[in-house]
Amino acid sequence: MQTIDGHGWFSTDDFGLIDRLETESVVTSFYKVVIPIWPEHSAYVIRASDGSERRIPIRLQPRSVILGYLRVPTWLGALILALPSIMLPHQWGALIVPALLLAILASVLTFFAGRLTAAEQLRRQLLRRVVGFGAPPELLTEGMRLEMCSNLELMWNTRSPNIRWIDAIEQGEPSELLIALAEYHQDPELLELAHANSDNKLWN
Repeated sequence: MQTIDGHGWFSTDDFGLIDRLETESVVTSFYKVVIPIWPEHSAYVIRASDGSERRIPIRLQPRSVILGYLRVPTWLGALILALPSIMLPHQWGALIVPALLLAILASVLTFFAGRLTAAEQLRRQLLRRVVGFGAPPELLTEGMRLEMCSNLELMWNTRSPNIRWIDAIEQGEPSELLIALAEYHQDPELLELAHANSDNKLWN
C-alpha cells in the first residue's frame, strides 16, 4: 500500500500497457481506487520464462499514462450501460447502442492502441539480440544509457581490439553490435551508415 502526501491509503497497480514485444512491454504504475488515479512511474518490464520480472524504471510515458486513464473507465462505462439494457430491456433497451459503442472503443484502446509499428519491432528485436533487452535508448535514463554505451564498447573492444567501433562503421563493416553502439550513442549519421553496411551485406 502507498500513500499520497500522507493523506489516506492507496494501492498501486500497472495500467496502460504499450509497446508489447513478446515478453517485454512498457507499463505505468498508478495509484488507484478501482480506477487509476495518479501515475507513479513507468517501467520497461521484461518477463522471464519462469514468471519472474525485471522492471527497468523509465520516465513517465505519455501514451501509457493516457491509455491507463482511458481503458478501465471505458470498459466500466460499457458495462454500466449494458447491464440495465440486458436486465430491463423494455425500459433501458436503448442503452445497448452506446454500450456497444463504448465496448468497441474500449477494445480498440486495449488491443490496438499502443502497439509497435513493424519497423519499431525490428529495431527492438535487434537491440534485444545484442543487449539482452529491447528498450531503445530514448526510453532509458541518461545514466543507464551511458552504462549501456560502456558495456557495448567493452563488447566491441573484446571482439575487435585493433579498430575503434566508429572506424569500423566508417570502413563499412556490417555488424548488429555496431548498429546497437550507434543507437545507444544516439548518433543518427553513424546509425544510418551502420544500417547501410548491414543492408549491403544482405544484398551482396
